[in-house]
Amino acid sequence: MLIVHGSSDGLPKFNEIIQLCIVKDNPIFIVRGVCAWYREHYGGFELSESPTREVGLIELGDLEDPYPLVEYIVAGLRMVILKRFVLVKGLKVLVLGTGSIPLALNCDSPLERSGQECLTMSNPAVLRVIFGDGSDSRKLHMVSGIPKTVDEVHDLVKASFRLHQEFRLQYMDSDFNEFMNLTSVSEIQKMGTLKVIYTPLEEPYITLYTVEPTASSSPVPNTESSSLASSSSDATLCTSTPHSSPEVHTSGLSWPLVFVVPKFSYEAELELQQKNTEFETKGTHFNPGPKLKGIILDGLAQEMMKYTKYPKDYQCEEVAAALTKAHPCLGQLGCKSGFSGWKQSLKYKMQNYRTKLGRLGHPEIRVNSLKHKREGQGKSAAHIKKPRKAEVNYIPLHPKGETEDSLESERIALLTEVAKRDNEAVIKAKMEKTFSYRRQEVVNQRPRIEDFKNRWPALFEQSEVNAEFLRVTTKPLRSKFLSQFDNFTVKLMQILQNKGGVKGQRIKRFLEMADSCSNIDLRRECILRSLVVYLNEDPDAFFKEYESTEEAEGDITATVMGIYSIRSQGHQEPDDIGVVIEGVKVMDNISTIINAFIVLFGLIYALDLAYPDSMKYTFEFVQKILMNLDGHKLNVKIQQLKIKLFA
Repeated sequence: MLIVHGSSDGLPKFNEIIQLCIVKDNPIFIVRGVCAWYREHYGGFELSESPTREVGLIELGDLEDPYPLVEYIVAGLRMVILKRFVLVKGLKVLVLGTGSIPLALNCDSPLERSGQECLTMSNPAVLRVIFGDGSDSRKLHMVSGIPKTVDEVHDLVKASFRLHQEFRLQYMDSDFNEFMNLTSVSEIQKMGTLKVIYTPLEEPYITLYTVEPTASSSPVPNTESSSLASSSSDATLCTSTPHSSPEVHTSGLSWPLVFVVPKFSYEAELELQQKNTEFETKGTHFNPGPKLKGIILDGLAQEMMKYTKYPKDYQCEEVAAALTKAHPCLGQLGCKSGFSGWKQSLKYKMQNYRTKLGRLGHPEIRVNSLKHKREGQGKSAAHIKKPRKAEVNYIPLHPKGETEDSLESERIALLTEVAKRDNEAVIKAKMEKTFSYRRQEVVNQRPRIEDFKNRWPALFEQSEVNAEFLRVTTKPLRSKFLSQFDNFTVKLMQILQNKGGVKGQRIKRFLEMADSCSNIDLRRECILRSLVVYLNEDPDAFFKEYESTEEAEGDITATVMGIYSIRSQGHQEPDDIGVVIEGVKVMDNISTIINAFIVLFGLIYALDLAYPDSMKYTFEFVQKILMNLDGHKLNVKIQQLKIKLFA
């Protein structure tokens, strides 16, 4: 069993109970510390053995929470989930229900300087939340009391119950004894009732797609009826209403961890099953004829098209390996892997499919046709525009029923909405609707940043940068970055401290500043700067500091890409922090350097930009290690760092 005692980098520290002793009627735990980092996908902490294997004693009275935790196994990983609110010696770790991301605030640090306030438990509240017709009701614990605004209540309900569809809230009015729209938090009473009203969908329709099986999927008996008439053992049939998710007008899915071979036609499955049985009994390989081979390749290509139009070499190899594993009779003699021929055939088949899609006018394929290339680029292989940083929705199709003219009208209307106050919901909906139109403009026309900002000013807000990154990659930006960065902090600092030479001395100065910081964002900034130095890059050339606005303005126009901060003499806190791209100040008044770096990373994806040469290794580390986007092929530097991190 596990107990929580202490904290590390804003997250609780877990200890494994070895033995319980009673000393003078006081229980004392003999524990061994374990390493833990937050796994957003599972909504819990993954545990691993501590390299130091340090053993200690903890008295019952020293525990912040005496509630014991039990670990469990998911896909071979040791996992644990916090069950309740934990207070860790001046550091509050608030868990908004099972599976949410812990929020840590240091109540001893001078957060007043940045306008933040620590959470308190003076007025905890419990509410009943009703979904639908009332048959589904759940309890919502507000350990820090009722929030100060309706938006905060909305966000709390959304985070606690993991709601994805847009909704509004109603409360039970005591005068009329009916549910009424919630407009003020003063209308919420302790032990009161809220009701979730989902926003009606436009043109509702259902899309069916397959998702990879999970570890909890129950096996299906290997019978003829189950293998031919049912595909439940290979894939799970799911439904979604595209208008309620970021994939309103996209069909892209992230490349699966395990590729699931689709079911082919009934005749093909029957013949393959007979040949598989023959292979198991006699060891005879099967060389399918042109018709059957075409059916197999068509099925695989259609399944691959759900994830990417331009599969990489390793992806074709994974699909070929999955095919020969699902149907052993299709293994090929004469090659070491047993599926090299299938791999090459898949590449040709995907090329043929792209040709067909291009003739049908698919935007992601059409952009690379010869007639759409600029003068001097009249070669089919010249300047291919395709996903290079694991973008899932690179150039998506327009929403159903929309044209370029109608979406241009939406863009013009969006300019008016941006000028209005408290209009985030309308702006978000219109940005969602015009995503495909905006992506085609970014990829096809390559506009200047200044012109693009004038056309799409709503994109240059932190919330919309996060939303755009989610649309492009299907992964959250800020929460994913911070959780992974904090997970690697301890191990990363150990690696950085071992660096020698002049760079090692410079890194040590940054790490000393990190150790002396009580502000978690300043600590993250120091570690990020140390990482830049470790990768033989210059942080001062990228993170530029100025003492006045006039000094900054003169230098910003010559900056290709970077982050600036203006700090007046005698002031510890910066007056302004912003992001510069192509000599244009695209965003300013950002709270911290680490947030500015996250925003810049998101803008690189939103604007389809290349990484700056002076920081390409740092951004590759963020993309492939922290965000886990296309981490199969790494630079030598990043590969060596990854080996040390996971050692």
